[in-house]
This record gives sequence, structure tokens and C-alpha cells, in this order.
Amino acid sequence: MNVLRNICPEKMGKERNKREYDLRVLNCVSESEYESRMAVWNSLTLVATPSVSETKGFIDEAFNKLQQDLKEASRELSINYTDFIAMAHEELNYIKVFVADKTAQYGWYAAIVIMVIGTIALCAQ
Repeated sequence: MNVLRNICPEKMGKERNKREYDLRVLNCVSESEYESRMAVWNSLTLVATPSVSETKGFIDEAFNKLQQDLKEASRELSINYTDFIAMAHEELNYIKVFVADKTAQYGWYAAIVIMVIGTIALCAQ
């Protein structure tokens, strides 16, 4: 969990915007699913505390914060805890793969560079 908290805030913000668009527009998820998934992103931006050092503690804290936020906003969304856990794990995996995994990003950059060099080499002949 600490690896995810050390991601550049600017990059995290851009990825969050992409994910919001993906969930709202492309996938057309329900309001409760959207709120559940965004609760994971919201919790990652909070200051790290020792009690959130493991995934289960993090998910529990995110769920409790979501419930508290919904109660304070007087919104009536029913979010099942087991569904929230499943969605939270999916979001954490999404963040690990698409935001935190620099190896995959460097692999894609290398592939793009090789393709550009190959195209230039073919055109130069």
C-alpha cells in the first residue's frame, strides 16, 4: 500500500480523471459502484497512517470513510461491504498496473521508440 501512496500526485490526478471518465461515460456504471471505486482513489490521497499498512485495513478504512461521507451528505446509496471489497481490489489492481507499474510504461515507451526508428529506417532506404 505504501508504494501506491508514493505515486506522484499530478500523475495520480490525471489517472483519476481518466478513470472517472472511463467509469461514467464508457462503462456507465451505477452511482453506488462509481462511489465505491472513487472511495479507493480518495483514500489513496489521504495522509498515510500506520494502521493502513495492509490492504485489508486500507479497504476497511476506505469503506468507513465512504459510509461517513454518504451519511454527512445525506445521500441514500446502499453499498454492500462484500461488493465494495471486490470493487476495491479491482481498483487497487488497476492502479498498480496502470499507474504504479513503471516497468510496463518503460516497455511501451521502448516499443514506440523501436517502431519509430524502424519506420525511419524503412523510409530512409
